[in-house]
Amino acid sequence: MIDRATIDKIFETADIVDVVSDYVTLKRRGVNYIGLCPFHNEKTPSFTVSPAKNICKCFGCGKGGNPVNFIMELENLSYFEALKFLAKKYHIEIEEKELSPEEIQKQNERESLMAVTEWSQQHFTSNLYNHIEGKAIGMSYFMHRGFREDIIKKFQLGYAIDKRDEYTLAAQQKGYKLDYLEKTGLTIVKDNNYVIDRFHGRAIFPIHSISGKVIAFGGRAIKKDDQVKYQNSPESEIYHKSQALYGVYFAKNAIIREKKCYIVEGYCDVISMVQAGIENIVAPCGTALTSEQIRLLRRILPSVDNDKNEENKNVTMMYDGDSAGINAALKNGKLLLEEGLNVKVVVLPPEDDPDTFAQNHNASDVLAYLNEHETDYIIFKTTHFLEECRRDPIKKAQLISDIANTIAVIPDLIKRSVYVKECARILETDEKIFYAQIDKVRSAKLENEIERIKNPQVKTPSFLNPEISSPTANNAGNEGQTETFVQSQTNQLPQISGCFYDEEKNIIQIVVKYGEKVMCEVEKETKIPLADKEEREDGEEEEKTETTIQSITVVKYVKNQLDSDGLTLNDAIFKQMLDEAVEQISKNPNFCTERYFIYHENPIISKMASDLISEPYQLSKIHTKMKKVETDTDRLFELVPHIVMDFKFKVISYKIKTLQEKLRTPMKDNELICIMTEIQNLQKVSRTLAAKLGEIVYLPSSRF
Repeated sequence: MIDRATIDKIFETADIVDVVSDYVTLKRRGVNYIGLCPFHNEKTPSFTVSPAKNICKCFGCGKGGNPVNFIMELENLSYFEALKFLAKKYHIEIEEKELSPEEIQKQNERESLMAVTEWSQQHFTSNLYNHIEGKAIGMSYFMHRGFREDIIKKFQLGYAIDKRDEYTLAAQQKGYKLDYLEKTGLTIVKDNNYVIDRFHGRAIFPIHSISGKVIAFGGRAIKKDDQVKYQNSPESEIYHKSQALYGVYFAKNAIIREKKCYIVEGYCDVISMVQAGIENIVAPCGTALTSEQIRLLRRILPSVDNDKNEENKNVTMMYDGDSAGINAALKNGKLLLEEGLNVKVVVLPPEDDPDTFAQNHNASDVLAYLNEHETDYIIFKTTHFLEECRRDPIKKAQLISDIANTIAVIPDLIKRSVYVKECARILETDEKIFYAQIDKVRSAKLENEIERIKNPQVKTPSFLNPEISSPTANNAGNEGQTETFVQSQTNQLPQISGCFYDEEKNIIQIVVKYGEKVMCEVEKETKIPLADKEEREDGEEEEKTETTIQSITVVKYVKNQLDSDGLTLNDAIFKQMLDEAVEQISKNPNFCTERYFIYHENPIISKMASDLISEPYQLSKIHTKMKKVETDTDRLFELVPHIVMDFKFKVISYKIKTLQEKLRTPMKDNELICIMTEIQNLQKVSRTLAAKLGEIVYLPSSRF
């Protein structure tokens, strides 16, 4: 476990702008920063980072929070894993005892898998430098490929000893369980626990996440008789190949700097190009390019000003000059266009791939070739098929339709019009034909989207109204005072948090933002015991009192108001937050609710607090009729009581509605009279609350 002092130090040190900038390109906007959300696909930035509050929030999907919340969500880590992640980033030492095998087994599975891959990379790299076979075969292979030693170290390349179970035995001796070795895919377990190292005798290429963690491996065959050239780690809890890009961790800073990214096919293509000076380069991990990989890439590209900086979103596909490479470029280009990227193609000479081309040319020649031979993707696609279509009208018609369909996926209207004009000229076709096909494609897509919105495949939850016990005859005639009656009636309400969620959220929002602030001050008189009894002339004892000023904080006011009516918050998280605020503020005179909850050890609470302080309190229709004051802080005396009364009003309204529904069922006369009397009393309470809120309420009359 991590001690509280270290956790506090991590929270104090971790800067939200610095943390988020490792994953998202941010641009200052006023006092905050804004960028494209890393949690969902968006084209207009809605992800806001607040340095003053040290939180982030996406106003599109709602995700965000403090630095720990952000890392937990993005890296899919547990709370303590995220703390360790940030501690490592900021060089904060965490003293933890060495875990026993039993404790390792109890670790979170994801943490255990990450520990396995991290150690495995070190093991494979160590083989390369310290094992006789690793030096003789593994290092010789990389040197033969032309990789410099600094590049080998940078990419943490390694070698797996050519023995059936050498890796597995070494890992088990270090305390790593066979179950986790199997789940990472590094060990294959067959019948009777017969184990085989997946990568034995292969050159190892570690695959890193965008944050630099090793999540998987690629193994390149070295022996000529090996039938499988490349083997890759299988899917696991920590590795999804459709979402990972090889080299992205090493390339992200260069991509931001150059405002461009090159995409190649293989691991060696990336490494050789980096060695040649092209650092802004990535590759899919043994798969065709996927939408998830493109979105990962798009988040890195400096594209926060979507309309102004279109030139910043550049991707160039670099493929072999053979037919397979060209076909890959033609297929992947459309996916890139759909994400609003500027897409270009570089076709290398037929005898080369990116690896051999980089090895056979110096850095300046490589860069010069790329700059001179870059071709716009749509123009490349149009001209590539043009020759074979010139004498075949059917093929030409198909090409026109295909090009129009490709242009149709481009989000930007101006870009589409420019491409239409150019492609119509190349294909010697009327622009109107292109526009007609584009409109057809986009209209169909729009109709599908509208249909999806109209008919979402989401089940709406329903709440059953439980039976509420009938009031007794004694209660029927008791009108009582408002506070007493509210308490007596609300005790019977069903605990359904969904009924009052918005009102409870407003209460907690005001508690988190202003909980420790003094809302008002009241005079309190207390009797003072007399040391020497003073007597008046008539012999009677004289009483002495002392008047003191008592400060009422927002937390204390809310708690007292709810307690006076016997109310509690139904939502478990909200109730815990209010209870902790009451407890903490009584202990610590310098207690700050906002800071306490933002850095709460429960990530659900800290995320909730971050969300609440990110949004201004939205006045309901009740409050819009009140006189507007400049700031929420200035109007706490007005605002807080209204928020609490909102909740009470909703509780009473719910109770009235429930009882009126019950009147629709057959019942005895005495029971009917009791319920009607109860409704009338509740309506009086409701009118009283409404009068205080300044709201005219029209209560439905009974059919009786």
